[in-house]
Amino acid sequence: MKVNELISRLEHAGITNATQETLWLISHVLGVSHSEVFARQSFSDDELVKIEAVISRRENHEPLQYILGEADFYGRDFYVGPGVLIPRHDTETLILGVKKIFALDEKFCFLDWGTGSGCIAITILLEFPNSFAYMLEKSPEAVDYTRKNLSRHNLDARADIISHAAGKFDLIISNPPYIPSREINGLEVDVRDYEPHSALDGGEDGMKFYAEIFALAKPGGYIILETGSINQVQSLKSFHDEFDFVDEIFDTGNFPRCLIFRRKV
Repeated sequence: MKVNELISRLEHAGITNATQETLWLISHVLGVSHSEVFARQSFSDDELVKIEAVISRRENHEPLQYILGEADFYGRDFYVGPGVLIPRHDTETLILGVKKIFALDEKFCFLDWGTGSGCIAITILLEFPNSFAYMLEKSPEAVDYTRKNLSRHNLDARADIISHAAGKFDLIISNPPYIPSREINGLEVDVRDYEPHSALDGGEDGMKFYAEIFALAKPGGYIILETGSINQVQSLKSFHDEFDFVDEIFDTGNFPRCLIFRRKV
């Protein structure tokens, strides 16, 4: 079996970036570079067994990141797998939001509501060396990845993983579930059939969890949120008289993905 045959299998399965993904998968299981993969004219029986296993998983639309066991976020790698949401590059706008309101050497504590893999909180901790994180997560599967990623980036001493929020946070940041329930079945197979619905489903209008997050803010405290639709953006901007809308950050698709608020003193 040659590399081009494997690429064709993923193309036939509807994988958009079939060539690149085939190279990633073979490189991953054989521990060789992409150029070495293309140079190979054949594989041993043992190698073919390993390759077949990962190609078949991707043919079934299991997310590439789950197969590889990690995902990139803000230029760093994080462990991911079944039971935890895969980091998205649009979510990196939240980090840009933090940089709008805090200096890099500033001391502050923050709550990452629904931390999942921990990619948001860990990135903040690394970008802001005087910060401290409270990482709220109720899913046992996700917490396993939170812990692994904290250890991977040597940050165990600068974070607490919690299941209930109580405290006075300088900042609350979150990429909460915000997809309306009726839209879940229409998601791409990779997402719908593999990623945890508890990290996706935001109730009838996708707004289910925002009120809970706003309620945790202290006077003068900031809130940074990811959103998924213009209706949500408009609703959040007029959410409550106790909050001032501070700023918004647009993603690469020119959508206001990140909204920044501050609770009035």
